[in-house]
Amino acid sequence: MPDLDALLALDDRWNAAYHHGDPTALDGVLAAEWLGFLPDGTNISRADLIAHFPTDPAPTLMIERHAARLHGDTAVTRLTLYEGPTRLQAVLRVYSRVDGHWQAISAQVVP
Repeated sequence: MPDLDALLALDDRWNAAYHHGDPTALDGVLAAEWLGFLPDGTNISRADLIAHFPTDPAPTLMIERHAARLHGDTAVTRLTLYEGPTRLQAVLRVYSRVDGHWQAISAQVVP
């Protein structure tokens, strides 16, 4: 399962970036053309995400991954963010394997 291990390691790097409030940790995680979608349907670019990345996360932030699936050179992970006992949002992340390396290409956030 080396492909799944590599995918989960990359997903964990993204999660760690949130825990540490470090948008620079997303280098090598997000594809240049990464595109995200917010609950209201607004789309955001990689530059938008990095510019508005939370740099002072709550100490009680918890990220729970529910699923990870590989489909050839495409993969998805699904997770939920909590602050203490309060559910903040759920996220579906989409990854693509390019030249043997996984990178995030999209994410959909839902309330």
